[in-house]
Amino acid sequence: MRRLTSSGSRRAVSPGGDERRRTILLWGAAESGKSGLVGALRSEGTKTVGDRWTVDLGEASPDVVAYADSASLALRLRGVKETAIRRPERAFTIPVRRYAGRALTAAADLTVLDPCGELAAEPTTPAARRAIAAARTADGILWLLETPLPGGRPLDRFAILRQLVAILDAASATEIAVPVAVALTKVDRLPSADMKQLFDAPEQGLRAILGDAAFGWLLAAFPRLRCFALSAAGTVRNVARPVGLTTLVDWFADEWRREEEAADTARTRARRSARVARVRRRAPLAATLTAAAAVVAFAGVAAARLLSQRSPTWTSSAGTVVPQATPTSPVVRVDSSQAVSTRTDSTKADSAKTDSVHVPSIASAAAALERGDAIAAMRDLSALRLSDSSAQRYAADSILAAAALRGAEDILTLPNPSIDVLESIVAAATAAIARAHPGTPVLAPLSLARAAACIGGHLSCPADQVREDLAWALLLGTPAEQDQARRFRAALVGDPVRVP
Repeated sequence: MRRLTSSGSRRAVSPGGDERRRTILLWGAAESGKSGLVGALRSEGTKTVGDRWTVDLGEASPDVVAYADSASLALRLRGVKETAIRRPERAFTIPVRRYAGRALTAAADLTVLDPCGELAAEPTTPAARRAIAAARTADGILWLLETPLPGGRPLDRFAILRQLVAILDAASATEIAVPVAVALTKVDRLPSADMKQLFDAPEQGLRAILGDAAFGWLLAAFPRLRCFALSAAGTVRNVARPVGLTTLVDWFADEWRREEEAADTARTRARRSARVARVRRRAPLAATLTAAAAVVAFAGVAAARLLSQRSPTWTSSAGTVVPQATPTSPVVRVDSSQAVSTRTDSTKADSAKTDSVHVPSIASAAAALERGDAIAAMRDLSALRLSDSSAQRYAADSILAAAALRGAEDILTLPNPSIDVLESIVAAATAAIARAHPGTPVLAPLSLARAAACIGGHLSCPADQVREDLAWALLLGTPAEQDQARRFRAALVGDPVRVP
């Protein structure tokens, strides 16, 4: 259990020694629920029972205290009276604590970068980049997304992508290694069945709301992503009873605890390795002594065995040495000419069978791709019947991605590209994309191959699908694939008929 020092220091103390306070960076656009989250933490501070996270106003400035109080009041009076929330204009950090009953069990710092949601609207401005740079030192990121109402305005996926790129650029990284929670907020406004479904399966709900492409962006940028559903107000009228808040913040604490346990394990292994190294340095002398002892012991055993065999060996009635009986095994003689003939006939039969029947396999597809026949490789892979969850399927789709991309390039360089072949590339890539998990690297060549076939062959592909394919290639592709995606995007934008 953690506790705070009596001097009011912001450093948490555990029985094992001093431990630094972890920081959660809160991010979200305007109306995403940041004030509701702070108000819920403030309301939870009035309770004295149960497990809960609360905000500690003892170290906060007056404007932050006014912000938390007004946000808590707005939650309690929702639907009854409109309450103005006094939002600070600057970023601030406020301590949050976890209680089990009256016992303090954990503590962290909550950093609100953009209280008014202005930076999220224009994340590429110099002021926004300076503020978002705090992501470099955060121990976790909590990203809030407002849950769209049925029939209402959907989430702007490309605005989310701009914010995501700004966060990665500020962190000077291609992915964020710390735990990241993406929470769908204000779910209490949904019908009861939809709200329950989001709480039961938040990841599926977020993927359905954002689409595969935008959800894949999050997975690619945040390897330790976890999705949550959150209602800061709850479902009880005139009172703030948040649902999902404690579980959400507890996940960060659990992730940090696992990090500490992994670090302790690594230190233990390092100490053991150091001891093993010391033992190995002393091993030559020990081995020499052991070998000498083994030689002496072997010599003694051999001498004892000879002495024990001497009496029965020389006291036979004939006065000669009696050899010990040894078991014999029957000897099977094989005609070498017959064996050679049999092997020759078998080899000829196998060779004739191989020449007459071509059996598609992953190896044959890889061989076809290596000799430059990408279309033949795709035919072999299309003929396979593999389970979607098997390791062979992943290997086959990896080869299919390379074959589809090369095949599209080869076909499009011809004077009269075959529409049937381009449509088969689109069909094969679409099936593989549907099987792939969003965010995996194989999606970049698959998406680029499908976009190339659609754009180069002037096929009737959905415009949104082509744009998402190019976005995947730009996000996950190699530098060469990214250059190809930029060229195709320029061609797409330059065709006014194709852009709605």
